[in-house]
Amino acid sequence: MKKKVLFILISVSFYCGLSQSREVDSLKLSLTNSKIHDTIKIKNCLILAGKYGGFSLDSLKKYTLDAIDLSKKNNDYLLDGGYYFMGVYYSEIGEINKAKESYKKALPLVDSISNKKKFGQILSAYANLLSETNELDEKIAYYTRALKIMESIGDQSKIAFTQYNISNVYRLTGVDTLAIDYLQRALISAEASGQKSLKGHILNNLTIFALKNKDLEKANTYLIESENICKETKLNLLCFHTFLQKGRYLDELKKTLEAENAFLTALKNAKKRGAPQDIMLAYTYLGKHYEEAGHAKKAIQNFEKAQEQDPANAERIMSPFSYMSWSRAERELGNYKKSNEYLLKHVKIMDSLNSEKNKKSLAIAEAKYQTVKKDKEIANQQLELKDKASEIQKKKTQNNYMLGTIVFLTIASILLVFLFKQRQKRKNQELLTLKREFQIKTLESLIEGEEKERFRIAKELHDGVNGDLSAIKYKLSSLLEMNNKVIKEAITMIDDSCKQVRAISHNLVPPSLEKFDLVEAADAYCANLNELNPSIEITFQHLGDVVDMSKKAEVNSFRIIQELVTNSLKHADASNINVQISNRNNLIQMTIEDDGKGFDKTNIESSGIGLSNVQSRIDYLQATVDLISNEAGTSYTIEINKETLNGN
Repeated sequence: MKKKVLFILISVSFYCGLSQSREVDSLKLSLTNSKIHDTIKIKNCLILAGKYGGFSLDSLKKYTLDAIDLSKKNNDYLLDGGYYFMGVYYSEIGEINKAKESYKKALPLVDSISNKKKFGQILSAYANLLSETNELDEKIAYYTRALKIMESIGDQSKIAFTQYNISNVYRLTGVDTLAIDYLQRALISAEASGQKSLKGHILNNLTIFALKNKDLEKANTYLIESENICKETKLNLLCFHTFLQKGRYLDELKKTLEAENAFLTALKNAKKRGAPQDIMLAYTYLGKHYEEAGHAKKAIQNFEKAQEQDPANAERIMSPFSYMSWSRAERELGNYKKSNEYLLKHVKIMDSLNSEKNKKSLAIAEAKYQTVKKDKEIANQQLELKDKASEIQKKKTQNNYMLGTIVFLTIASILLVFLFKQRQKRKNQELLTLKREFQIKTLESLIEGEEKERFRIAKELHDGVNGDLSAIKYKLSSLLEMNNKVIKEAITMIDDSCKQVRAISHNLVPPSLEKFDLVEAADAYCANLNELNPSIEITFQHLGDVVDMSKKAEVNSFRIIQELVTNSLKHADASNINVQISNRNNLIQMTIEDDGKGFDKTNIESSGIGLSNVQSRIDYLQATVDLISNEAGTSYTIEINKETLNGN
């Protein structure tokens, strides 16, 4: 597989000198602000181009073109950066000549003395586009020159990228020893600079060599670390290469289904980013996977999709193995003519590679010699630079002290303002909390007073009036021997009165609520009302888990049910009343509905104190209420969250 070099991962702050922590949304917003100067907008466009490079090529192109357009209107400010990113874009979509043109435009705009980083970066980018055959010497020369520049300024990040690119040259020309050596160097430089995304790509290339050498244990180690970096950075390009190698690794283990999922994940990331060459590679490896798994038809479909992405570069990107695999798949389906056609393509590519082998080996040996020689020169230069840097550092120290003092005072001032605002915010929050607690205590006192008064009246009815009625009944019973019809009717009336007094007493303070829980009290209450009101059917249902609340919460919930059912009996002219209590996942829901005539919700305040009491109890429970009332009836739904419930 031919791996593209990852220049789009180089920080765009290299051109702009701005912090990478700036949010994408704020950068986009700045581009629409007419008060912001064009030079700032150019920088922000380049930052956005860099940020989107690993995710979306369309966005990379858009912001790069915007930067170039603005730059030409402002004395070519940072125009080199615009041409650089256009080179990245063209190389990613396979238009190599246009990419070379863009890099060649960028190079003369950079001062190679004062802007060594820029110059070295563009040199590496240009070198990456040179062919692995007839331009190999020139390619090595550009990379070596770029590496020398990066090492002279001690930039570990750019050193890592250049070492990685040189490794790719050796890998693609078949010199594995030097390729692995430069990959190991690049890994050390990437870790030193904190370049996680580049580290992930280096690990993927090391995985390629581990699979080639059948060292599956080492391949697994590289893949685990690379996949963790993919999850952390969420870069589509990195995730594409990671899952491509994971699919190859799983195919080696004969884990067919897991390998297929890995290749499909790689394809998904390639499509998100929109790079035709990546999509082609993903389809190519899927085709090879299906052919080896015995699914010839699926294999051919994926090879055809791969070729459709970029027909002009298909033979260069798909590589020999894909045509051999395609040939076997066609032969499996009996398509011998096509099978021979793809076999000939495979042979043609292999012959082309073998014919260049000696030339490549000689070029690589020469490049290695030049590299060792220049490494020694660089080591001597670095010693001289350290001495000069020591002198410069002394001068900078004084400036740093002054700058540090200014920064400290600035930070201290900001911190004091922040602390003052935080303190004010806490005070406001405390006032709100105290107000809320006062409201809750007031509601609780009113409700407790009402319950005590109910208990007193119920006791008076039960112990006083009910006792007196019983005594009258006893005295009248002694006169029954007279067979007086009037007396019998009086006794019957007294019995009815006793029942009503007892019912009123129980409604005020239900015994079932004192002895049992809300569900049993509501069930008993509905059953009792059914006996007293035979013309109306009152039903009760309980769904879900056991309702577990404090006794105060149960009393208030029961009073809500009691008041709403009473309203339905008195005012709704209903024939059916349904009461339902459900409990799921700490959410208790009470529903009271009837099929009566409904009422006007906009005039609810005129309905008396009953609904006002209901609302007070709902507020106390910190519950929510949903009311529906029309010609078909009235429905109340009260939801109580046990986690925010007062008293629990």
